[in-house]
Amino acid sequence: MVFKEKTVDNELYVYLNGKLIYKKCLHTGQSKVLDLMAYDKYTLKSIKEIEK
Repeated sequence: MVFKEKTVDNELYVYLNGKLIYKKCLHTGQSKVLDLMAYDKYTLKSIKEIEK
């Protein structure tokens, strides 16, 4: 499994093997999980905000 995180215009995108699975707006904190099978309790990578 290859995870890729990308930030564009204050939106965080997370891809799994080239497929978009998670999207989050960094200003408002709203998020959307686009693929429930890829993002469940058995996923090896957790999605969390980077603290500065």
